[in-house]
Amino acid sequence: MEGNVRCGNLRKAKDESGQAIVLAVVVMAVLIAFTGFALDVGHAYLTQRQLQSATDAAALAGALDLPVSAQAIQTARNYGPEPGMRNAPASNDNATIDAQTKCVTAIVTGCTPSNGQVNSISVHSSAVVKTIFAKVIGFGSFTVHATATACSPCSVKPLDIMIVLDRTGSMCQFSDGTNDPACTDLNNARQGIETFLRAMNPQFHHVGFAVLPPSTGATRNAQCSPPSTPADANYDSPTAGYLMVPLSSDFASPPGTLNAGSTLVDRVECQQKAGGRTGYANALDAAQAELQKDGRPGVQKVIIFLSDGAANYGPLSSPASYRNQPCQAGINSANAAKSQGTTIYSIGYDLDGSNGVYQACLTRSNATETPNINALQAMQRIASSADTFYNKPTPGQLNTIFASIAANIFRNAQLIDDTLS
Repeated sequence: MEGNVRCGNLRKAKDESGQAIVLAVVVMAVLIAFTGFALDVGHAYLTQRQLQSATDAAALAGALDLPVSAQAIQTARNYGPEPGMRNAPASNDNATIDAQTKCVTAIVTGCTPSNGQVNSISVHSSAVVKTIFAKVIGFGSFTVHATATACSPCSVKPLDIMIVLDRTGSMCQFSDGTNDPACTDLNNARQGIETFLRAMNPQFHHVGFAVLPPSTGATRNAQCSPPSTPADANYDSPTAGYLMVPLSSDFASPPGTLNAGSTLVDRVECQQKAGGRTGYANALDAAQAELQKDGRPGVQKVIIFLSDGAANYGPLSSPASYRNQPCQAGINSANAAKSQGTTIYSIGYDLDGSNGVYQACLTRSNATETPNINALQAMQRIASSADTFYNKPTPGQLNTIFASIAANIFRNAQLIDDTLS
């Protein structure tokens, strides 16, 4: 009897031991499944964080190329998470990106996409993360997403700005030197300046206007009409006036809408071919003098200078270098302004003429300037840096260049709330 009891207890112990092993195996399988699932989720989370970082970088990089929409989108792609791009996640090889530019009026008032004034870029990225362990419970992959929006410009800062326009005879000629009755180049310049003014906010920005050759009077008729005498004589006139409009803030109301009653808007719109040859230095001197005279203390000073040719003239009343080295004199005037903290943007318009040869700088007496220098070199050296020189080698619209200058002046980029519109 005792032996039978001991044998029964032994069989019961063996049965319970087998059940425990089965239970342990089940529990272990569940633990492994959950651990594996957790590892897959962790991998997906890591990929999402990498994707977000790449998307942020793409948006910030793209914003620095605004307002040129196509360029901003391409830059965002270059810095994005797609395979082969600069910020492709190491843990994933199938990321995709979509980038769109837009105008966020909550950032900068007066932003109008129709005028090329987009000021933000939104980047949306996604990636499929394949699983290893989670497949057991039906999850073959996870799709992760990331979104980032960046702006540029992101804020409005006070600026005092002088625009200097070359209105010499070549601005109303075709590239081959023949007369263009429609003055297409001059019209393009006027439209570009107006695009720039629409991007400015009169509450913060004061803008003035200077020209070359100068006018011989301060009346509207003198400033808007072609000279009755040879235009070159304007340079030597005792009443020569390069400054047409002092720094003003009535050019737009509200921001983005030009004020037809503004003297600045009127003088820009009324410009006609003045004819004559080209003298950079005095116009740049006049622009800087106005910035110093009427500019606000502590406010960044800016000159935007547009010319379509090499300097080849200088007034008799100016230093000899203005006549004998007109291009170098313009560079020297620009350097003097830069030394006082002024940032100079220069726009070389149709500088290479019809045959790809840049116009040589000449003296007032038509000799080659010494040392030799051409129009492209002069306009590059007038600018504050390579980033502030814009070359438009053939005739065409200037709106995009002036919009780019407006964006460059405010150049900064930051991530913003994706819901802003």
